[in-house]
Amino acid sequence: MTSKSYIMGVDIGTSSTKAVLFDQRGEVIFRQATHYELITDETGKAEESPTEIFEAVLTSIQAVMKNVNKDDLAGISFSSAMHSLIMVGSNGELLTECITWADGRSGETLEKVKRDNYLFQLYEATGTPIHPMSPFAKICWLKEAEPRLFNRAEKFVDIKSYILYRLFGVWVMDESLASGTGLYNIMEHDWEFEAMEIVKLTPDFLPKVVPETYQLTGVEKEYADLMGIPEDLPFVVGGSDGALANIGIQATGSNDVTITVGTSGAVRKLTNQFQIDSRGRTFCYGAGDGYFIAGGAVNNGGKVVDWGLHQFGSEEEISQRDFASFIAKMEEVPPGAAGLLFQPYLLGERAPFWTNDIRGGFVGLTINHTKAHFIRAILEGIAFNLAEVYEAVSAPDDIIYVTGGISAHDAWCKLLADILNREIRVPHTIEGSSLGAAIIGMRSLGILKDLNLKHTLPIKAVYHPSENVDKYAELRLIFKQVTTQLMSSYSQLNSWQKKFDINS
Repeated sequence: MTSKSYIMGVDIGTSSTKAVLFDQRGEVIFRQATHYELITDETGKAEESPTEIFEAVLTSIQAVMKNVNKDDLAGISFSSAMHSLIMVGSNGELLTECITWADGRSGETLEKVKRDNYLFQLYEATGTPIHPMSPFAKICWLKEAEPRLFNRAEKFVDIKSYILYRLFGVWVMDESLASGTGLYNIMEHDWEFEAMEIVKLTPDFLPKVVPETYQLTGVEKEYADLMGIPEDLPFVVGGSDGALANIGIQATGSNDVTITVGTSGAVRKLTNQFQIDSRGRTFCYGAGDGYFIAGGAVNNGGKVVDWGLHQFGSEEEISQRDFASFIAKMEEVPPGAAGLLFQPYLLGERAPFWTNDIRGGFVGLTINHTKAHFIRAILEGIAFNLAEVYEAVSAPDDIIYVTGGISAHDAWCKLLADILNREIRVPHTIEGSSLGAAIIGMRSLGILKDLNLKHTLPIKAVYHPSENVDKYAELRLIFKQVTTQLMSSYSQLNSWQKKFDINS
């Protein structure tokens, strides 16, 4: 147990690293975000520099520590985006950049692996859907595409493991991140034999798996001085950003569901049972302290809203990135956008389809549709897709917590309440993953006896379903039908694009 006042949660995300200082009530004292670039191209590459991310971690912590006495800090705990992969050689030499969850280059290799192996049993064992996002698929691809580099590799690690290696000189990976690799059996708490047989690796090539509450001490003096922290400060390994987001907003009840829309999006539900979907629509990962996180992540969230802004927003909205004004325009037209449906799959899709072949499109377009109709259709399409994911984990008494930047917009929250026919709650904090990391840290340090804060956090807003529920229920059935009927056409279009070397 510690009497020190503060705990820091550090969230290593896809677009930035955020260091957030909390008191023991979970209130934000100070925060600092450091951004970096995601490098993409038409091949499906989506990479980042591990060195740049490491420097962002140092810089963010340093900035926060300038506002607090280092003797008042109890510890630092981490959250991290899932499904990243870095191939390293001897002494931590970087053989690749950080290949993120968004990287799709392993798609064709994965299809070959599917033909030669029954992979659904891996999903049943690991809870990780068979998709190019998974490190399992990325390793299969690297073995085929970069055999010389592959043969030089001594470790296959995630971005958080790399950060901790730079700070402490050891390779460790928390169990929640391990369970999202497609290589780890969360029920047996060990690397999955069948997966390791397929990738032709032994556990020695992977970090040591540790609990989310595992502590490291004795950070390199050079980095301790740079960050402004004591050398003996406890660092708690922490967990994955998705699971920690639920913990951070205290959505820990059996009927608490979180829907997050950031760059991408996700539906997540904490459970004390490992549960997979018979149709393979959802994931089930470890979350720490005996919990699992079930749900599905989607590619098409805020990034599609951003695309919509640039296609249908005014010049002023685009130049100012005024999403509030843009989203508010949806209320100029009735629910259902006068029969205009939007298939939001501009970036392929993870849950519930787990395929990169699916595409986006507008259906039902007439000469009478205006920009406001397109805006409403875009937001409704994103919500309809999230509803399909939610259906796989839903229960009658669920309460939905909405997080992410878009949760600040009333129109979006009303829309979700109607389409899901559920009460929608907006929590008071946008720092869900960072606070979740801090809570894991307080659990590790003995400040908390479980994953619940001692003080109840306030709810910022509550939304209830309206008279539009029945209208949306009918429209959602049409949306599902359109998606099913177009699936084969999407696949043919994708093949045509590849045949004629058209950037897609």
